[in-house]
Amino acid sequence: MEPEISDRIKELYDQAQILVVDDSIFSRTLITRELLTSGFNKEQVQQAGSGREALEKIKEKTFDLFIIDIIMDEVDGIVVLKEVKRTQPAAKIIMCSSRNTEDAVQESVCIGIDSFIVKPHTAEIFQKVLYRILLSGDEAGSSQNNVMTWHAKCHVCGQKMVEVNAMDMVSFYCPRNCMKLGPWSIVLVKQSELDRIYGEAKRLEV
Repeated sequence: MEPEISDRIKELYDQAQILVVDDSIFSRTLITRELLTSGFNKEQVQQAGSGREALEKIKEKTFDLFIIDIIMDEVDGIVVLKEVKRTQPAAKIIMCSSRNTEDAVQESVCIGIDSFIVKPHTAEIFQKVLYRILLSGDEAGSSQNNVMTWHAKCHVCGQKMVEVNAMDMVSFYCPRNCMKLGPWSIVLVKQSELDRIYGEAKRLEV
């Protein structure tokens, strides 16, 4: 877990219920291990080995965070994503997939996700993304708990943009599909630079 985090973030780590959706047992095991290393416990993390299994679990329980692969047989990750947005709209969602074509990324962003991680990824990148989502995601409690509310905004519509993380580089997509900055254009942001921006924003809000 990142150092010097607020009590509110610690509370989010302690209480969050998470569902990892991926038909690869290797990927599910890897992501679960990364979650445990980040500070969650085994009781907080459930797995679904298919999109169909994920849909069943969504009916049975409310989750705070979903980590979803796109490419799965029968019921793919986009179907799962749409069902999550329909039934559990408050949940945070990370798409984690090797399918990182521009169309696949933009479709996920437009449906509604909080971040996209391109496979393969490192544990360090995963933890950075996870921390940033929690850090910027609790805006209702930010004024009292020092949870940072900074995020990149679309220059066209002002909407909060979504991170697409491809190893050390990050691009940003607008959920209204106004514009993008990233691998398919000429503007990229390094993880280290994004860390600096978030860190500076957090210091200004304290």
